Amino acid sequence: MSWERARKPEQKAIRREAILNAALRLFSEKDYADISLNAIAKEAGISKPNIYRYFSTREEIFLVIYAKEQSKLVAVMTERIQTLQGQDNVNAIVQVWVQTFIEHSVLLNLMPQLAISLERNSSVEQLVKFKHQSGIELQGLLESLIGAYPALGMEQWYQIIACGFSMIVGLWPISNPGDRLLEAYNHPSVFQDPCTFEPFLTFGFKALIQGAIAAKNTTPIAR
Repeated sequence: MSWERARKPEQKAIRREAILNAALRLFSEKDYADISLNAIAKEAGISKPNIYRYFSTREEIFLVIYAKEQSKLVAVMTERIQTLQGQDNVNAIVQVWVQTFIEHSVLLNLMPQLAISLERNSSVEQLVKFKHQSGIELQGLLESLIGAYPALGMEQWYQIIACGFSMIVGLWPISNPGDRLLEAYNHPSVFQDPCTFEPFLTFGFKALIQGAIAAKNTTPIAR
């Protein structure tokens, strides 16, 4: 393998980006579990030991990719929600939420791995960067949601987003079953259809918002 060690900051940035792009290319072709650090190194055209100059683990590479994809999604979603300011339109907010996620399949495919793999096997330094960035982006999204539907406050919208995230983590994988599971669904003795992501997420996210509205408007029973 022929390579030249990156010494200048700009050279290191290029090498780091090459590693990220190599991992992203592999992720477009394979399942996350089937991508090794060796494979990423080979795809990037560098030796495996030299990856450790930039990332401590395979999971850390994908955490950085996750952060980049999340930033793209939140930027698009925030901009779209801002066009709904003052409309108090739950259906429009739900439509923006669902459509924006559908357009970001890389993030959808990585979301189930975040808590069980990426965050568990990344350095504290990288996790701090990730959480700091996520917090800033979340604040902007929350402010746009409050502007679009001010009857719900910061806490309610935060809870909706957190629960919505968990919903997506579960819905996306079961809405994209493998060939064997699809064959099982088609068996005459199975009376169940696979989930379909868009209508299920639309129903779930709308239910979350309406539930939060109902809870806020419910007067506690005096004892």
